Amino acid sequence: MKDLYIFVTTDRPDQYLNPIVHSIEQGTRKIIFNQVEDSRVQQVQLNLLQANVYNFLQELSVGIYKYYVGKLKGEVIQLDTVYSVDEIAEMKTKYAYCLTDNISWSVERIEYSKQRSYISSLSRNKNTIIDVTSIKKVYIGDIFACSLLENIENLYTFELLFVPDYEKPWEILIYDLAKKKRYKYVNLVETEIFEKSRKSILIKTTPLMVSIIGTVQFVGVTLAATFIFGFGSIFIQFVSTIGTVLGIISFFLIYFPVRSR
Repeated sequence: MKDLYIFVTTDRPDQYLNPIVHSIEQGTRKIIFNQVEDSRVQQVQLNLLQANVYNFLQELSVGIYKYYVGKLKGEVIQLDTVYSVDEIAEMKTKYAYCLTDNISWSVERIEYSKQRSYISSLSRNKNTIIDVTSIKKVYIGDIFACSLLENIENLYTFELLFVPDYEKPWEILIYDLAKKKRYKYVNLVETEIFEKSRKSILIKTTPLMVSIIGTVQFVGVTLAATFIFGFGSIFIQFVSTIGTVLGIISFFLIYFPVRSR
């Protein structure tokens, strides 16, 4: 079972419906709306947004499109005037499928300074999907950096393959998009450059536990050799020389790290 974590920065339910429906059809059974608590961006009422998205699905499942924001807020369009009888039946089935009781909905708020630790906690579950379709650009760099450092494998965005007509917003929803094959759900961390960057970090960064174990073993061998051979032995002098050289190399690597071209 997959979990979908959607980063939220707008209160327009249309923005979230497409990745939610797509993910549910792929086996997702848990939807979590996430909002970064930050004074730079106007905060969304998460519980209201969750309710609006669910209500939006319900309305579409009976053939109704409703405007939730903007100058047309509250206006309703009967979609049977737009689509054929067969198309309306298909649409209702598609959206009704997402309203089953075995799908859970919830919200979570994240302090801006705790984004990395939050994303790190998500990385422990390989079935987690992080969706940034509607995130504001101010957070994209943060989320990519955290995803790179925390080895996130599923960072997705919903991509339209055409120029949308916002005068007909129902045509930008997944039923219409899927029928005409006009969208992709793209994993942003499956690019060649991202993968090379991830490997570069792994190569340059020695894991903490490996460093600790290696240090303990080195000290243990040195103490044992000192006890057996004494301080004046050639072996101890050799070990001491290696330790000095490694210390000098470590000093230069700290202040002049090796960088790839």
